[in-house]
Amino acid sequence: MSHIAKRSAAAMSKTDITAIAVFAKEDAAKGNKVINASIGTFYDDDHKLGEVPLIKKALSEYIPSSLGYPSVYGDPSYLAGVKAFMFGDKAKEIDSLYKVFGGATIGGTGAVSIAFNIFNEADESVILPSVMWTNYMLIAKKAGLNYKKYQVFDENDRLNLKDIEAKVNESFAESGSAFLVINDPCQNPTGYCMDEDEYEELFALLNKLGSKGKLTVLFDVAYSAFYAVPGHHFALNDELVKGKPSFLPLIGFSCSKLFGMYGLRVGALFALCQDEDEKKAIAGSFGAEARGTYSVPVGAPQAAIAKVLADPACQEELWSEIKKNTDCLAKRSKGFLELIDELGIKHYPYKSGFFITIKVNDAFGLHQKLMAKHMYVVPMDETSVRIALN
Repeated sequence: MSHIAKRSAAAMSKTDITAIAVFAKEDAAKGNKVINASIGTFYDDDHKLGEVPLIKKALSEYIPSSLGYPSVYGDPSYLAGVKAFMFGDKAKEIDSLYKVFGGATIGGTGAVSIAFNIFNEADESVILPSVMWTNYMLIAKKAGLNYKKYQVFDENDRLNLKDIEAKVNESFAESGSAFLVINDPCQNPTGYCMDEDEYEELFALLNKLGSKGKLTVLFDVAYSAFYAVPGHHFALNDELVKGKPSFLPLIGFSCSKLFGMYGLRVGALFALCQDEDEKKAIAGSFGAEARGTYSVPVGAPQAAIAKVLADPACQEELWSEIKKNTDCLAKRSKGFLELIDELGIKHYPYKSGFFITIKVNDAFGLHQKLMAKHMYVVPMDETSVRIALN
């Protein structure tokens, strides 16, 4: 007889990314030569954990003096710094158009979890990419939600707007509302980045759909600073400042890869609200969700990040350090893509970022065969395997 509640009778899958990474570490600890391309933790060419030295220095200076409880919403200076960093030269326009709510979270995962919980009724469905960071599905399940998938790519290997429209309309028919997740740029797990035209077309579609029903869109921008596509730029902010949309835009932010703060678990969730009443309602729901789960976010690293982001003299050095890591990833991806293209191995369209996903016939079978050879990759579904460029 199990004492575990039926709603919690689940465990992490053996193909969970973090679980596979643990297997790899245990294998290496036995003295085996291991190739670990599972977890998306960036290591430099000297096999040291990737970092942003400016942030690391701030952590050593400010954490000891910032050990008290923060607000349930996080450090206001951290949130202001992240908002300015995220919106860049569009920050003032964003503030003039929207009533912006921001709350600090336990990493990007926490931002997704809170969004799933407070913007969806029990048993509703969130709309996820067909090729995705698989933790989205577990987060949905733990929030008491179902999920449906939209095909990420169309026949031209561009964002499949037709299928997004179809899945949103399905959700409208089922519940009168829809919650859509867009993971861009450097999509996990494919490394795809949308271009400016795709963003313009996406927003035109979302505004059309938002006029038909209650539509919430979570833009998961965990890898935004790693956008490195020659001749193009990350165009989300361009669209956000064109005018208030007919849907609610949410933005999930992560400090993990951006600042090399994987284990400190720092992120944020922003909502671009139409008015002050909506902002207050979201703030109330966010606060209750946070207080009833993890109580308050991790405070000390927020203070360190805030110091760096608030100092104009640090900005050039900060972006230089981020670019160094981005250039390293670009070099690795170029070499890997040349190799698999030469071998005729098919893969999803890659533009920039931490991951490349190859297409296979039996992903789970391949995963088992590679593990037997001390090689660790992540099966994303039956026909795709993610390779981390770490």
